[in-house]
Amino acid sequence: MKKSIKAIFAIVLLIAFENINPQQIFINELMSSNSFTIADEDGDFSDWIEIYNSESTSVDLSGYGLSDDVSTPYKWILPSLTIAPKDHLLIFASDKNRTEYVRHWETVIDWGDVCKYRLGTSEPPASWKNLGYDDQSWTSGPSGFGFGDGDDSTIVPTSVNSVYIRKTFSVQDVNDIKMAVLHVDYDDAFVAYLNGVEIARANIGTVNIPPTFDESASTFTEPLIVYGEKPNAYLIDNFQSLLQNGNNVLAMQVHNYGTGSSDLTLIPFLSLGMNVIPANPNGVNPLLELPNKYLHTNFKLSSAGETIVLTNPQNITVDEVTFGSIGPDISYGRQPDGSSNWFLFSEATPGDSNTTQGFTGSVGDPIISTSGGFYSVPITVSITPITVNDNIYYTLDGSEPKETSTPYTSPIQINSTKVLRIKTFSTGMLPSKTITNSYFINFQSTLAVVSLSTDPGNFFDEEYGIYAMGDSAEPEFPHFGANFWQDWEKPVHVELFEANGSKGFGIDMGVKIFGNWSRGNAQKSLALFARGMYGYSTLSYKLFDELPFTEYESFVLRNAGNDWGNTMFRDALMTSLVDDVDIDKADYRPAIVFINGQYWGIHNIREKINENFIAQHHNVNPDSVDILENYAEIVEGSDEEYLELYSFIENNSMAIPSNYEYVKSKMEIDNFIRYQISEIYFANTDWPGNNIKYWKTKSNGKWRWLLYDTDFGFGFLDPNSYQHNTLQFALAANGPGWPNPPWSTLMLRKLVVNNSFRYEFINGFADFSNTIFNPADVVNTINGISSIITPEIARHSTRWNQFTYDGWLSNVQVLRTFASNRLNYMRAHFMQYFSLAGVAQVNLYNADTTMGHIQINSLDINLPNWSGTYFLGIPINISAQPKQGYRFVRWEGSSTSTNDSLLITLNGTITLNAVFAIDSNFSTPKIVINEINYNPSLSFNTEDWIELYNNSNNPVNISGWIFKDSDDAHSFLIPQGTVLDSNSYLVLCVDTSLFKPLFPEVNNFIGNVGFGLSGSGELIRLYDDQMIIMDSLVFDDAVPWPTQPDGNGPTLSLKNPDYDNKLGENWAASVGYGTPGKINDTFVNAENEESILPAEFALLQNYPNPFNPTTNIRFDIPTASNITLKVYDIIGNEIATLVNEFKNPGKYLIQFDASKLSSGVYFYRIQADNFINTKKLLLLK
Repeated sequence: MKKSIKAIFAIVLLIAFENINPQQIFINELMSSNSFTIADEDGDFSDWIEIYNSESTSVDLSGYGLSDDVSTPYKWILPSLTIAPKDHLLIFASDKNRTEYVRHWETVIDWGDVCKYRLGTSEPPASWKNLGYDDQSWTSGPSGFGFGDGDDSTIVPTSVNSVYIRKTFSVQDVNDIKMAVLHVDYDDAFVAYLNGVEIARANIGTVNIPPTFDESASTFTEPLIVYGEKPNAYLIDNFQSLLQNGNNVLAMQVHNYGTGSSDLTLIPFLSLGMNVIPANPNGVNPLLELPNKYLHTNFKLSSAGETIVLTNPQNITVDEVTFGSIGPDISYGRQPDGSSNWFLFSEATPGDSNTTQGFTGSVGDPIISTSGGFYSVPITVSITPITVNDNIYYTLDGSEPKETSTPYTSPIQINSTKVLRIKTFSTGMLPSKTITNSYFINFQSTLAVVSLSTDPGNFFDEEYGIYAMGDSAEPEFPHFGANFWQDWEKPVHVELFEANGSKGFGIDMGVKIFGNWSRGNAQKSLALFARGMYGYSTLSYKLFDELPFTEYESFVLRNAGNDWGNTMFRDALMTSLVDDVDIDKADYRPAIVFINGQYWGIHNIREKINENFIAQHHNVNPDSVDILENYAEIVEGSDEEYLELYSFIENNSMAIPSNYEYVKSKMEIDNFIRYQISEIYFANTDWPGNNIKYWKTKSNGKWRWLLYDTDFGFGFLDPNSYQHNTLQFALAANGPGWPNPPWSTLMLRKLVVNNSFRYEFINGFADFSNTIFNPADVVNTINGISSIITPEIARHSTRWNQFTYDGWLSNVQVLRTFASNRLNYMRAHFMQYFSLAGVAQVNLYNADTTMGHIQINSLDINLPNWSGTYFLGIPINISAQPKQGYRFVRWEGSSTSTNDSLLITLNGTITLNAVFAIDSNFSTPKIVINEINYNPSLSFNTEDWIELYNNSNNPVNISGWIFKDSDDAHSFLIPQGTVLDSNSYLVLCVDTSLFKPLFPEVNNFIGNVGFGLSGSGELIRLYDDQMIIMDSLVFDDAVPWPTQPDGNGPTLSLKNPDYDNKLGENWAASVGYGTPGKINDTFVNAENEESILPAEFALLQNYPNPFNPTTNIRFDIPTASNITLKVYDIIGNEIATLVNEFKNPGKYLIQFDASKLSSGVYFYRIQADNFINTKKLLLLK
């Protein structure tokens, strides 16, 4: 009987398979390196795959598998969807794993649709917006509704202040609806309801409180469509719970600003995003802009090439394609669609037919005899093609070679500085990459050289060149309306040669004119951008020796801004003075620029201050920052929290301590003080109402200020400006619109009222005056920077005729004069404004700096003797800071206290000597790397993290300690003020935004670390603030280290902090996803390990569950026993034996790999003596 059933089942399957045409569905086109071809709904340019139905019937793709691993064909499973005949389905291979998508948008309520409407002459029944309301007595009319000013189809009396409308529409299947968007063109306010529930409103009242019929709009608002603009869009978040199959109703009320208003407008549009195309679709109104929602696989395509396989639910391979390395934005596809002919396409057609020109391959790069660089005499360059029939073309003017350019027939003579650009062509093939080499003949420089190459028209054409005046330039400086005031970006090849002649890099980038007023100068600033559309989305090079970064998305070649005709380094000087201060500023190095082989003079290479700059310097996500400039002008993110803070400061007294504490929770006070003091010292009078920028992270971040564009400082306009009272200028309550309007001075004005802030502000200036603003040190900095560019000044001034060499020397002398005189004037300004009695000297002595140092306010004094000037009557903080192994004994001199910290209000000169001694009770801190989360599970992705544990009896200040992996360039500095109490934990997170949502109860964490851990194990190290190694180990993903943590969810957990964490056998896999910030769940009592043995037999639920393809099974054994652990399918067939042996007492974890099994329900069963237990697992592929 069983054999008969199996035979019948086999026949049924055979018949079913015979009716499946595996060649109906094809992988039709793919792109493994998408940098600008098509963006997904997040704005990301992800890899993509296109599926094509070649036949005349629709195909249900539900359950089809798409994979980049032939051994795991169902790596990603298509959701329930149907592909129409001859249709194309676009799927992003992004690793985002999304199965809901919008295939079609349908505008179900459109401009001109007939609606029911009622004039707002009285209050309608409360149920007027509900689906079941009887609107038969209402009037019918087409939208829009208004007073008849050009965009109204139904004209209503001008005496009414509101109009109510209703429009029904039908939905066949709510499950097919994946997005819903309401567009509204209105004047002056509206509220919209879907089946009685409010979904959107603008410019009136409070959410979920319906306005009364006679309520007016909050402000005037003009309609948009009549002025050629798009109507406002409102995404409906909860549409699936509001819609129903069959009839639905959109109800709206529009309100004017008052009965005397001259116009009223209401034009609604409702559009539904569907995963199926309805019968007789109407599409969308062309006025509307609607979002996309695509399918996304859980894998990416390899740019080096791999195999993609499409498998139907019957486990039959429908299509399989293997591809190799493909260049950026080149697709690989069939032509015609569904055929066996594969081509490369430079013009891809994602989601559409492959009708553009196809190529059978790409031409290899030719061989160049002589590399670019510096040569003392003319040279000859020979070019050899890879294939004999290849045709080589070249240019010497910077333009991109074409088949109409000069053909290469013989070696090229380079007699003077030139840019040689070369490209190879062949019939039926994609051309080679453009090879660019800059040759500098008889040219020497002590500075780095940047060579820019582009089609000359991209810079200088009067119609489209970014450097040109164009036809619309105003005659007056800075020539508003000129091409260089447009936000145009052009392609450019960028090469950098170091001062020693070595080539640093060559890369295709985008270039824009950069800056503000200085755009009008003959020599302009340039911003350079690495983008995928040019080949690489990052520049991999260490641009600045002082910084640890080796990757940049952009940088600036600055013309020195307003200082262009003066010293060429004024802003760089000022930012250099605060190099060691906690202020965000762009680094600097001078360079020479060539454009298409022409000398273009000195430019300053600067970091570009944007979200990527902040992300790089602060280890934060660039997408999670708010950046504002001037008065809350949005650069990135939102202004909401800043405006709330500004309003709080404006409307509350900062003299009240609780108010000041609130402000401290919203802004980094130290940063704000240092920023203000710096700008005031510089006497920058193009500030604070201009050139002010500030930022914060979106989640619980504090506002910080960025220092940039300080060119108006240091005597720019007036060589005597060292006398300028910039303190009073920055605190003025009634300044002009520029440069110091009231809004720009409000925060400082209000905060100095608070005693704590005022003391910190005054002492902050005093600290700076004793260090970075010391006149002799500032003059040395001026001399150092000027000496670097001095050899280039004559050549630069000849090129631009902006000053003579002697004139430049005079300009630099202005800086020295300012530095020599500024401090005394500024000190007098502080005494005058804050009514200070005078200054006094503070003399500090420390006989042995190896034992410790002295801190005064914000300054760490590591010298045996030091003197500084501070203000009388202002409390200063002085403390002794012993190093590890030493202790503070006492003060000598003006105080003999044994307290290590002193708060002293000066009334005259003081002298203090700190006495330290060896601490006989000292024991080395035992900070242990206690838990490691590397290669986290995709289903519980916290990103990598490690946990530190203080395995000692005393608190340990780990401020300034450094965590590193095996790469010395990867370094995370533990913030100041970080103290780890005895027997406490601290988690270091790679990405706190991913960690916190999955461990909401954990608060003892910091980040972002800025680098992850290797999935195959590596060296990790912890150093103290003296770079003494405190702990290190090399973890691995192979025995004797636990292997389960490698991608499956558990963490590496040290069994006991007293164990040697360098040994793999002392680590275990955590029970769940780890225990960050608390004792490990694998903890073993070193004195009595038996005390943690399980008290009873137990079989625990597997995790993860559901799973694909591996899961973890745990079981407990209280006594030594023979153990069997087996897996069964749903009908009781034994699938696998996981354990069949004698086991000692303990807790065990077994990993079950189901990669060769089909999706479904399985059971695992343990038997140990008389203990038997079974649990269910769910495999979903």
